[in-house]
Amino acid sequence: MRENARVTSSYKGDYQELVDEISELLGAPATLENRNFELIAFGAYDSEGDLDPSALDPVRTRSILTRRSTAAVRHWFEGFGITRATGPVRIPRTPEAGVYRGRICLPVRHRGVVLGYVWLLDYDPGPTDRQLAAAMLVTGRIGALLADEAQHGADLTRELRAVLTAEPGWPRDMAVAELRTALGARADGPHTVVCVAPWPSADPDDAPSVRTLPGARALCVIPWGGGTSPALKALGETGQSLVLLVGLRSTDTLTPAVSAATRLLERAGAPGAGGAGRSGTGAGGASAQDGTNGT
Repeated sequence: MRENARVTSSYKGDYQELVDEISELLGAPATLENRNFELIAFGAYDSEGDLDPSALDPVRTRSILTRRSTAAVRHWFEGFGITRATGPVRIPRTPEAGVYRGRICLPVRHRGVVLGYVWLLDYDPGPTDRQLAAAMLVTGRIGALLADEAQHGADLTRELRAVLTAEPGWPRDMAVAELRTALGARADGPHTVVCVAPWPSADPDDAPSVRTLPGARALCVIPWGGGTSPALKALGETGQSLVLLVGLRSTDTLTPAVSAATRLLERAGAPGAGGAGRSGTGAGGASAQDGTNGT
């Protein structure tokens, strides 16, 4: 049996420290997003310039408040070559696009693969080449963390999928035991399952990151309808389903599950995503139900 994965909250603190370090190095507020433009952390930098209303342009405000950017914003920024860049990319202010302040994008890479972006508001005269080089060294450390967390997340994904697709009896009991081991101490509290169907893509890279969903422990995309789980077959259709395991403080409070379901439905119903999904807590239920104790 493999060692327990580090809990997601421990990564969050590491990301916050590294983003704050970049903010201090460059003298500007920084934000960290994954490659799907979902907000991971943003640095607080004590400067009078931060109070300038232009620092809160629509794009930046939406990213911080909703913890993600729209597909249109993502495509617009990617048009500047940030997915291929290995160094800082300057993006000019474009008020008609909702970008009232220029940006500096620091690609976050690990072993040549882009895993996220650090964003800074550009300013005059701006950071020096030496400052940017120092900041890029920090992004390397962020990239290593993102890669490490992604690996652990993949492990939990496999284990959650095993629970959902295992045959009744000892195969399912074994899968549940392995998931409990992977969750460690977090397995002792109440949990519920959120299912969004149909989900528009079978590609794991199109699914949101677990760390962007409150209380999320693991998620996976599996076939449903014509798939394996009787609970998912009950929906009566075929396609892909995104299933999320959510930890609860108590069985009387389903707020984390409802919040996660809302975000997932927005994601499933986004333009080009193939239409809105249906969501419920429990295995494919149509409405919120009590969570189950443990897994």
